[in-house]
Amino acid sequence: MKSERDSELEQQLFSLKTSFLAEPYTSSALRIEKLKVLKSAIVNYKSELVGAARKDFSQRAELDTVMADMIPTVNHIEYICRNLKQWMKPDKRNPGLEFVPSRAYVEYVPKGVVGIIAPWNYPIQLALVPLATAIGAGNKVMLKLSEHTPNVNKVIKSILSSLSNECIVIEGDGNTAGEFSELPFDHLFFTGSTQIGKKVYQAGASNLVPVTLELGGKSPVIVLSDANIEKAILDLAFAKRMNGGQICVAPDYILVHQEIYDTFVSKLKEKFESVPNNNERTGLLNERHKIRLLAMLEQAKSKGVSVWHSKPMETVVADDFGVHLVFEPPRGLQVMQEEVFGPVLSVYKVRDLEHAQSIIRSTEVPLACYLYTSDKCAQNDVKYRLGCGSLSINDMLLHVAVADLPFGGVGSSGIGQYHSVEGFKTFSHSKGVFHSSDKAWRSRLFDRYSHIIGKILTWLYLK
Repeated sequence: MKSERDSELEQQLFSLKTSFLAEPYTSSALRIEKLKVLKSAIVNYKSELVGAARKDFSQRAELDTVMADMIPTVNHIEYICRNLKQWMKPDKRNPGLEFVPSRAYVEYVPKGVVGIIAPWNYPIQLALVPLATAIGAGNKVMLKLSEHTPNVNKVIKSILSSLSNECIVIEGDGNTAGEFSELPFDHLFFTGSTQIGKKVYQAGASNLVPVTLELGGKSPVIVLSDANIEKAILDLAFAKRMNGGQICVAPDYILVHQEIYDTFVSKLKEKFESVPNNNERTGLLNERHKIRLLAMLEQAKSKGVSVWHSKPMETVVADDFGVHLVFEPPRGLQVMQEEVFGPVLSVYKVRDLEHAQSIIRSTEVPLACYLYTSDKCAQNDVKYRLGCGSLSINDMLLHVAVADLPFGGVGSSGIGQYHSVEGFKTFSHSKGVFHSSDKAWRSRLFDRYSHIIGKILTWLYLK
């Protein structure tokens, strides 16, 4: 028995598929026109988005909404518009000498209707960047927004009202998301936790739907003895305060070389004790999220682990949680088993780079890794030997905003990529085309002399 809600979702998907089949391949000019409409609407709704985000979070800094949610979205849309015509060109391939004068090439064609499930932490960027990429690839979109951001959702629906022929917006709780992920999309894109990502992947598999998973994990920071300590600490403070630390690529734990460990920890505490120049901050999403983080800290303290607080635990509230450092927690504790998703940071002392990498390899593959050193050998060692979705050297978080870099995880931190041309290809079908003339001479050769051709090819390839 299908529920009424399920039936409604199926009808909405059917309407989009019907619309897509009426015009399954559109020009670059038409796609760019749609993207420009989207960009213009985002810019026009700036103040509404800022106000809505403030209501959805316990507290949301305007800087986080504008700089980390809106600007990257607009930047990615502009980047797609600049490059789309080039991406859509056929990709010439070599048919091989034996098939001359035939031609071989790849056409990047739309898949159809893409389902997108967006999270709450960056409710604008993580909904509209994949949507813009899917539209740029020529698809229609069904977009499921997070139930935790109802006010932002209302603004996004207004933004997308001018693209009602291209996308349908869905709201609802986890049950709706479950039904949504079971629909027979032509591609399904999910951003969220690894735990929920596994369920989405299973749901997609039931319909053989290709799935892209943008998950999270525990992103480490490696700080070697030659690192610029000031820069590393400034970047850490920025990363753990940005959006209240509720970022999929935020650092979860630091691995500091023993030679600089004491100095580094002292300066790190000093930085987190200081009040930021801009006193506006983003708090945790809600009270439930605060309780989850407090449970992590309380478990660590109950096991005798040293925990430092910029703000006493008994005074923390969702909109002013402070920053908390956990020193050398056993790997079995919750703080090292789960993605923290907040202003809590574990700190380890390591002997060398190999020691740091052994700790990282003992956990699941991270979505991002941050390395602070000027040593080229160390940089190459991490580049080529350590598994991670992305690597940032002497910087933090900013790689996500680079429109020309692909973004995605490995294993438990994700499957597939988006951003840049990789995103366009994710939402496109790479259709191989073998193009011959209508002359029959080669067909006659195969018909009359296939035994001789077979001997020649055997001699060429299997001698």
